[in-house]
Amino acid sequence: MNENVIKKKTSYTVYLVVGLVIVAGGLIYLEYGNIIPQSEPVINILTYGSFFQYGSHPNKTLNYIIGNFEKWYHVKINLIYSSGDLYSQVTQSGGKGYDIVIGLNNIDSYLLANSRLFYRFHVSNETYLNNSLYSYLGSQGEMIPYEYSFLTTDYNYSGPIPVSEISNLSFTDLYNYSFSNQYILENPTTSINGEEFLLGQIAFYNGIMGQNWTTFWKEARGIQITSDWSSGFSLFEEGKGQMFFSYETDPAYNDYFNYSKIGTTPFHYDGRNYSWLEILGLGILNSSAHKAIDEEFVNWFIGRNVESLIPLNEWTYPASMNVTLPPVYSDNPPASSIIPLNGYLNYSSISRNMSGWLLEWSQLESQT
Repeated sequence: MNENVIKKKTSYTVYLVVGLVIVAGGLIYLEYGNIIPQSEPVINILTYGSFFQYGSHPNKTLNYIIGNFEKWYHVKINLIYSSGDLYSQVTQSGGKGYDIVIGLNNIDSYLLANSRLFYRFHVSNETYLNNSLYSYLGSQGEMIPYEYSFLTTDYNYSGPIPVSEISNLSFTDLYNYSFSNQYILENPTTSINGEEFLLGQIAFYNGIMGQNWTTFWKEARGIQITSDWSSGFSLFEEGKGQMFFSYETDPAYNDYFNYSKIGTTPFHYDGRNYSWLEILGLGILNSSAHKAIDEEFVNWFIGRNVESLIPLNEWTYPASMNVTLPPVYSDNPPASSIIPLNGYLNYSSISRNMSGWLLEWSQLESQT
């Protein structure tokens, strides 16, 4: 037989075998496309335990946020839920073991932005974010805001104090024992909400009223102090207090899930409304070995598709100005009508004095 014919037949056989292998491989990929090869990078994200857990379908929501990104970028995302506060966990570890941190509040963001633990970067979807939020984070590109909410005083419509009086609440109203003993507040030494109440109160007394902040705590006797938000909320639900320091969006949350109707109010003074503004941000650790992928995740996270999930899952306002709020948010006081108390307290002053303020508060509280 002609040698060339033999060579051609052999080649056809090889091509056929190779072709079958490729087709089989393709079928395996189509059938088991979600199998993640060992070589794919793992992105470790440190966040808080309630991360996107307050919606109607938290697992579905998380799968949309995390699962889609894993498929698109062929990575594995490992969510690590903080056992305490995020700031302590990051500083104690030096950031090692984490690529991204999600959920740092204003003060923690400011402190960590200056710690050199975080990587400075910018991504394209930042152009759609509310620029004013950056000034309250104290960041120069190390932290990106993704959600915010004012902290206000929730109130039940039933109780000893008329709603007409609570809805116009001032700090000095709490000098009245009939008000203060109906007020539930988190401990500022153990709760971030309590700490932010204290910061807002200091900002108001020092920056607006021109008084020493300790005046409030000497006069407002009888406030119910709880260790954290959950224990305070339980007391509020049980009717142990008519007022509870919480979030501006709580009325919308209760309405959406058909819980009992509640109201919420900022503090009032001289015809204006004041509250502390809590902003949560995310950042990339300098120690991360996957910064390019980290940036892609941040860009996805602050994009319209994920930001639009925040109002009904995180129950805060999205940082993106490209998101339409759900109708139920009309139950909340308009955020635009509230003046942030953050602007009356310099963040460098907070970092210098916070431990002293907490110590002084503890001493004042022990005298009650």
